[in-house]
Amino acid sequence: MSKILLIDDDPMVTRMIGFMLKKQGHICISAESGHEGAELIRSEKPAITFLDIEMPQENGIEVLKGIRSDDALKDARVCLMTGTPGAAADNAARELGAVGCIAKPVEISVLLGILKNNGIE
Repeated sequence: MSKILLIDDDPMVTRMIGFMLKKQGHICISAESGHEGAELIRSEKPAITFLDIEMPQENGIEVLKGIRSDDALKDARVCLMTGTPGAAADNAARELGAVGCIAKPVEISVLLGILKNNGIE
């Protein structure tokens, strides 16, 4: 059982993904903004964070840049999520050291694949 952080401005998304992951035995915490999410990475030390790209205020790319520039957070495992998948999102994920970039709506098999690839059971 691992602790997983979901960062998305849409509470319905965090509820749905959280429900899927909880059924697999994981503990899910969530944040509705990048700032709140970064604080939770710092305090809760999740095994992995799923971070939405399209958020108001600061988008997920900006949030991930901030995470990577913070010595306390730079090694955090982050997987980006997007409702508009494509090469730009995939390239940004690679450049910023994300463990992946997945399309929303998220499928459980994709979530479990990301977890498995990162040694999270």
